[in-house]
Amino acid sequence: MSKPPEGNLVLRSVYLPEELDSRLREFAFLQGRSKGDLIREAIEQGLRRIEERVVRESTDRAQGAD
Repeated sequence: MSKPPEGNLVLRSVYLPEELDSRLREFAFLQGRSKGDLIREAIEQGLRRIEERVVRESTDRAQGAD
């Protein structure tokens, strides 16, 4: 099983479509990890992509203002 996350955790509840939950359950089982662990990883990766896009768009706007 995966190691527990470090630090303080905050409980958030979200509704997932059944198909997405089934995929999540399958991947968690195949990897021997918890669904919560996979959810945290997916959120981290998604936020990283969003942050990169925001920085890139901000840079593009700043360069266009010159």
